Amino acid sequence: MKQELIQYLQKQILTTDDRLKHFTHSPAGEKYPQRFLYVKLQKYINDFLDKKSSNRMVIIPGFRGVGKTTLMAQICSEFKKKDVRVFFLSVEDLRNYFDAGINEIISAYEKIIGEYLESLKKPIIIFFDEAQTDPKWAITLKSLFERTNNVFLCVTGSSAIVLQSTPNIARRAIFEPMTPMCFGEYQMIKSKIYPTPGLKNKIRQAIYFSPTAREIYKNLSDLEGIVNSYWSNIDRNDIKKYLSYGTFPFAQIMPDEISIYNNISLLLEKIIKQDMPTLGSFNQETLGAVKRILFAIAENDVTSLTTLADKFGISRLTLANIFDVLEKAELLVKIPPHGSNMTIANKPNKYLFMSPAIRMSFFYFSGNEGTYLTRQGKLLEDSIGAHLYREFILRGDGIIRYDSAQGGADFILQIGNTKKIIIEVGLGNKDKKQVMGTMRKIKSDYGIVFSSSPLMIDKEEKIVNVPLDYYFLM
Repeated sequence: MKQELIQYLQKQILTTDDRLKHFTHSPAGEKYPQRFLYVKLQKYINDFLDKKSSNRMVIIPGFRGVGKTTLMAQICSEFKKKDVRVFFLSVEDLRNYFDAGINEIISAYEKIIGEYLESLKKPIIIFFDEAQTDPKWAITLKSLFERTNNVFLCVTGSSAIVLQSTPNIARRAIFEPMTPMCFGEYQMIKSKIYPTPGLKNKIRQAIYFSPTAREIYKNLSDLEGIVNSYWSNIDRNDIKKYLSYGTFPFAQIMPDEISIYNNISLLLEKIIKQDMPTLGSFNQETLGAVKRILFAIAENDVTSLTTLADKFGISRLTLANIFDVLEKAELLVKIPPHGSNMTIANKPNKYLFMSPAIRMSFFYFSGNEGTYLTRQGKLLEDSIGAHLYREFILRGDGIIRYDSAQGGADFILQIGNTKKIIIEVGLGNKDKKQVMGTMRKIKSDYGIVFSSSPLMIDKEEKIVNVPLDYYFLM
């Protein structure tokens, strides 16, 4: 089998240019645009080559379909053109052909080049795509990292790769999560309209880190001209397209919506059949019910486990495990109810989708996509939930809850140990009743209403209406 593996890798090396082009160019030969993370990864590698940094391993976890393989192929192509030795391989593809892991791959590669990696005189960049498909990936990469200073390792994997990381890997690697695209990235890729430098951070600082509602209003007012200038170049119909499917880069190269949603459906199948079994123990019958459970969540994101257990004939414990794994796979964002352990014991969690395109795909295939206007609020809530997850949960800077009372606010964001912000979301001219109701019960610093209404403040209630024009630029 070793000789077969060597021959397979020889072919992979020989066809590297063609394989890279498959990921970096459209069938028509157009270059795929680069996501924001490209520049960061490029700098890590340049610093390694210039001996400016000791960072030699970057791990890029992320949801399937967000463009990790394309990013890796783009970087690989760039450095290959600079005559840097590169080795690009999909661990997932290889394991479909051989029962071999990364350790065997490296041994076979050393046979091909005729020397051990630690003997190399020139640096090499090794790209491993979907590394988590090798159960021993973490210990193997740790060993490889310690063998030589002349190898830069770039590794992608499903979101679960973070959970599978060992403390040894965590100390040695830089983790750069790749999430579905924000609106600014979507515009950059779709229309070549680039974000205004520094604007995203100024809006984020104003909304989440101003000490008072008055300060938010003042700081956002100061940015109004710059925000309006950006939007003067944007087609407003792009908001609907973004919420419907624009969070996935691959949507830009699809000929029509049915192709996009078929792709999302295939992506969900891969998560269910390939990722879920690595994160939990489920029989085929249970895995077969996951899509139907997700559709139930798409229709109503706050549903008790008891209700779902009765509907699908699955035990509450199994359902809880399913949701736990879908959360770990970053398909769903869990928003628990606010309150003490005692008061929330019988309250259901709220589950939002990491990308609103996933919810929209269920509407599309059920024939409900025509009701976009009645469902766009849920798509926006998915978008803002994923934004809060990206900005606070992933960074370890905060927690998100929701008010489970009738008419309660969509989100209760706690930043650090002290700051609390009540947040309500709506695509129309949303009023502030829900925020006011939650603020009367929960001590908070101020309230935010993201809506289509203009920028305004209720000084007495400490509530700021933030136009969606600001939100979409964060």
